Amino acid sequence: MERENSRRRFLQWSVAGGVAPLAGHSATAETDRSNTLRIESDGGGFGVYEFTVSGDLKQRDSGDTVSGPHAVGNVGPERGTDTFDYSGEITGLVLAGPATLYRNGTTVSSSSFPRPAGSLTAGDFDANSGANRLAIRSEGGGVAAYEFAVESNLRQLDSGDTVGNDRAVGHVGPDRGADEFAFEGSVTAFALAGPAIVSLNGSQVTQSRPSQTVSRGSPKANVTAQPDTTVLFETETSDYPGEYIRSEWYVDGEWRPGPDLFYGGLNSASRTTFTHRFDSTGTYRVRSEVYRENESSREGDDPLGVVEWTVEVGPGGNRAPIVERRNPRANILRTSRQTTERVEFEVSATDPDSRLDRIVWWIAQGDSVHGVSQVGGDYDTASITYDIDPGLPFGAYAIDRQGAISRWRGWNIKEE
Repeated sequence: MERENSRRRFLQWSVAGGVAPLAGHSATAETDRSNTLRIESDGGGFGVYEFTVSGDLKQRDSGDTVSGPHAVGNVGPERGTDTFDYSGEITGLVLAGPATLYRNGTTVSSSSFPRPAGSLTAGDFDANSGANRLAIRSEGGGVAAYEFAVESNLRQLDSGDTVGNDRAVGHVGPDRGADEFAFEGSVTAFALAGPAIVSLNGSQVTQSRPSQTVSRGSPKANVTAQPDTTVLFETETSDYPGEYIRSEWYVDGEWRPGPDLFYGGLNSASRTTFTHRFDSTGTYRVRSEVYRENESSREGDDPLGVVEWTVEVGPGGNRAPIVERRNPRANILRTSRQTTERVEFEVSATDPDSRLDRIVWWIAQGDSVHGVSQVGGDYDTASITYDIDPGLPFGAYAIDRQGAISRWRGWNIKEE
């Protein structure tokens, strides 16, 4: 595995607090299937997935259903890992049950991707403050896994699945026909993958009409920062299937065309990013106008939406996290240009004010993102492997939930 502590947390519902998928910059699907998606069982039950890509798709192993750019399958007690090679972008993905996703070797959250057509979420359930009954029935032809949470008093009316703290995870399939639950209040989170029908109080639940939205990806709210702090801003769209987006970024009304710190390396088909260093105290306004890929304000096009943040910069503002080298301990590494040498790197991150969010592994002078690792809390560690190359320093930035970015800390790579 590419990072420690990568076991998928039960019911990981956050939409934007995790890793942004690493993505290319062209809407044209590649044909070399240079990307990989690995689904690895965590044990203790079935993990079921469904996903689509914009390019070509091929499974390395066997036993699951692949049809063109669409794949459906499961991992679990008898099957450990499924691995796929693909080109283009992941255009829709849902995962339910105990399993972990790796994109190009780095852990990613399923909530980082758009949901596939027909996939249910909590918003598809009618709100109800009273008693309710939820049924999940197999349609046959494969295993279906589910995860959901409710407001209160969740209990299973049959048996065999995991229920606790008003959350449930389980599966139905060839050997099990239906699972039924009673609860009070609303469904607050829901994920289902595989062939099953969901009913609430006897009525089938179907996907609501998609609502096309443009929203803050991160930070979710207005932020504070100390002077000389660099902050990462992200916008995201939902339910614009197959469309790539771009943003025009403004600080206090002034257009900032870039490049910024990460040179667009954290962008994806549905997410755009921007970094800005706030040098002095004051109140700043950051605006993102989101357009389709080939449109712009200069062509007279209307944006899909506009997202804004207010940033208060002062001595009492949020402090950026600190990242430190752990392994290798030496800060200078030597290698030959003719040698392929994969090295495991590890860093620690400390956040004095806010929760840690992610580690961005950065190839300096190459100006590219090698990977992104999720971290959390006030202190965490992350590791990744990299084929070192002379003249291209390698290291990491730590980012917290308010978007504050640490100073870069890494290793110099010199030729033997």
